[in-house]
Amino acid sequence: KVERLLTSGSSATNLLPEIAYALLTNATLGAGSLIGKDQVNRGRMELAARFCAANGFTWDGIIDERQNLREWIFEQAGYCLLDFTILGGQFSLVPSVPYNSNYTINHNAKPAIKALFTDGNIRNMKVTFLAPEERQLFRAVCLWRQDKHNGFPETRTLTVRLSNSQGGSAADPEETFDMSGFCTTEAHALTFAKYALKLRKEIDHAVTFETTPQAAMNLAPGDYFR
Repeated sequence: KVERLLTSGSSATNLLPEIAYALLTNATLGAGSLIGKDQVNRGRMELAARFCAANGFTWDGIIDERQNLREWIFEQAGYCLLDFTILGGQFSLVPSVPYNSNYTINHNAKPAIKALFTDGNIRNMKVTFLAPEERQLFRAVCLWRQDKHNGFPETRTLTVRLSNSQGGSAADPEETFDMSGFCTTEAHALTFAKYALKLRKEIDHAVTFETTPQAAMNLAPGDYFR
């Protein structure tokens, strides 16, 4: 039982933001004695929980060994299309993609641009292109768990690739994502697989530069800029 973000009181949950909130704030089952509620943004965690609930992103699993909490939350957040951020010294999870007023993914919306950087307000810009092997298109093989009443769970396999028109091919190499430890729906695995495929296709370089505090004043982790 954990403190719920979407309902009052304490009960069981399978929403990653509520699990992460408990691990960060509960002194008995998590790191509450070291972190605590003052260092976690409850409002943003609640938003992330509504996003997961609306899109069917659940986490049904077991944490059976000690591990780095921040690394664990960061890794699991990616499977739910969330970013694990630190804003104003507070931890939070926020959706990585645009979403509608009912918190479902908005597949047609353009990301909101929060800042514009040009030659007039940046210096020392460096562009680093990814290596060819890091841009290799692939077929995503996702393992998910199908739970059965009064029976043993079954590990199912889902294979997804980009269409030919998007540059994909049946001959693309496979990359496996083992989500069977927590993912119990094919729809969740399918959404993540599509997201992973598009990230590989669209991201081809990284940039670093210096700017003024005023130019970056409105930016927060996870925001988009041009």
